[in-house]
Amino acid sequence: MALLLVIACGPASAAPVPGDVTVSAEPDSLFAGERLHYVITVRHDRRDSVSVASLKTGQGTPFEITGAKSFLKKLPDGRAEFRMDAELAVFGSGRQPLPGFTVVTGNASAAGPERLAITPTASVTVLGMSDSTVTELRPIAPPVSAPFPAWLLAPVLIALAALGLAGYLVARLVTALRRHLDDPVRAARQKLRAIRRQLSKGLVPADGYESLSNILREFLQKRYRFGAMEMVTQEIAEELADRKINIRQELIELLDRADLVKFADRRPDIEECRRSLRVAEVLVATAEVEAETTADVEN
Repeated sequence: MALLLVIACGPASAAPVPGDVTVSAEPDSLFAGERLHYVITVRHDRRDSVSVASLKTGQGTPFEITGAKSFLKKLPDGRAEFRMDAELAVFGSGRQPLPGFTVVTGNASAAGPERLAITPTASVTVLGMSDSTVTELRPIAPPVSAPFPAWLLAPVLIALAALGLAGYLVARLVTALRRHLDDPVRAARQKLRAIRRQLSKGLVPADGYESLSNILREFLQKRYRFGAMEMVTQEIAEELADRKINIRQELIELLDRADLVKFADRRPDIEECRRSLRVAEVLVATAEVEAETTADVEN
């Protein structure tokens, strides 16, 4: 197999002689099919071109070239060094002389290139794939199954238990957080306080009563779970009576005041509205205590 690698050089000079060419290869012994690192260096006077051709590899030889690259560097004495690194796959067996090659030098203005044939004296040893002392093939031993690593069970079980506990705690935390955010008592008290602050900023008392009515109806709907938002005050009073809610009278009085403002065109002042909001806050808090007492009695 022919190989041609060309490196451009400088002005023409004397052609290289065998002493300018060095060859190295490693390793010095290898198994058939393994790779040999084959290095050729040529020192010259920086002529126009230096190449390595006719590397004796391929069909009919124990060598197959699998890759090559070349370099050119300047030397301190003013000369230049051409280097080719080749990778060869080696086959066959026994001692195999390194493949020969031809160094080609030339100048663009010269009559023709000059050639220098190189036959390396070094060789490599190709080892057989089997030991020569082997006289028979023994059957392959059946695979041995490895014992189950029982010591892994403990950390795995501990990790699973820890994950289960973490999941349980996270679920409890999420449930508690949802209850806290959805707590009708907490939501109603926050909204009532917000209305009181808005009164100080100029909210009309009549609008404050309308908001108070909506807050109380929403509270009753979420706390006692009936459709208070769609009911009139009389229907709410009957529902609270049926449920025996202790604070029903005070709640109905607040809703009646809000109805008078909304439907009878009553105009309360700001202080009256503030008092009604404070009463509503107390009633909502009382409903919370009442719920806790009822739960304790049931338990």
